[in-house]
Amino acid sequence: MVQTEIEKSKPLVAIFGAGMMGSGIAQVCIQAGYPVNLYGRSEKKLLEARETIKKNLIRVAGKKKVDIPMEPEALEQIALMQLELLQIHTDIPSAVEDASMAIEAVAENLDLKLDIFQTIQKTCPENCMLITNTSSLKLSQMLPVIKNPSLFAGLHFFNPVPVMKLVEVVSTDETSQDTTDFLFNFCKEIKKLPVAAKDTPGFIVNRLLIPYLMDSIRMLERGDATKEDIDTAMRFGTSYPMGPIELCDYVGLDVLQSTLKIFRETVPGDARFAPIQLLDKLVSEGKLGRKTKQGFYTY
Repeated sequence: MVQTEIEKSKPLVAIFGAGMMGSGIAQVCIQAGYPVNLYGRSEKKLLEARETIKKNLIRVAGKKKVDIPMEPEALEQIALMQLELLQIHTDIPSAVEDASMAIEAVAENLDLKLDIFQTIQKTCPENCMLITNTSSLKLSQMLPVIKNPSLFAGLHFFNPVPVMKLVEVVSTDETSQDTTDFLFNFCKEIKKLPVAAKDTPGFIVNRLLIPYLMDSIRMLERGDATKEDIDTAMRFGTSYPMGPIELCDYVGLDVLQSTLKIFRETVPGDARFAPIQLLDKLVSEGKLGRKTKQGFYTY
């Protein structure tokens, strides 16, 4: 592939994980002109992620204000030009060998994240920043495998990444100020709003959000109100765009169950993070929310 002027001026970003989060991060990076290596274990999943990104780029191009509406072929050509910045990889060493930043966006599993970082560091450049997109794990739990803690930090993106503007920039006590400053500027370049968060369980948003969601499930479990009335009350009583039970289904009940378990382990003794029988029952039945067409609601 011929290297463009954009590629020369922007550092290479390697993203590990081709799911919804990883592909979303890849999309906003290439939209801002960053060359991206997207790693996934399955070429099939990588090709699916690339196709999803292409469709999203076409939709974004179609929404831009133009005097004359563009033909579908022209919109696709714009997307294909942007996609020249995206390369897919099923091999970690080739994905990271020239990267300035490696962003881990795999499942919320500590052992998996540790393994990814250990493998990345075997071939990445010495000055490559190592970034985790964890939403609930403490970064300090990953520090034992990080060779240069000054270059290690967190960027917590929110789902769906192309739509949600906020990014929590998480620093440990060993993260350098240069790394933090770079990440704040990076977030602004990809059109995100960064906020600084300390390395505490759940950072800012999830530390406040998870107890709220769990309380809504407990309210439903006790029979204090129906799910419909809970959601209606919070939408119209607080101007929230989505009620808490609806939001649980959107996030994924298995994801909430896993996050609750992580919080329970990292903040022991806090009753807000105790197991919830109703949540566990739905997950055991495979009713995980929107992604399985059934959770608290049926879709």
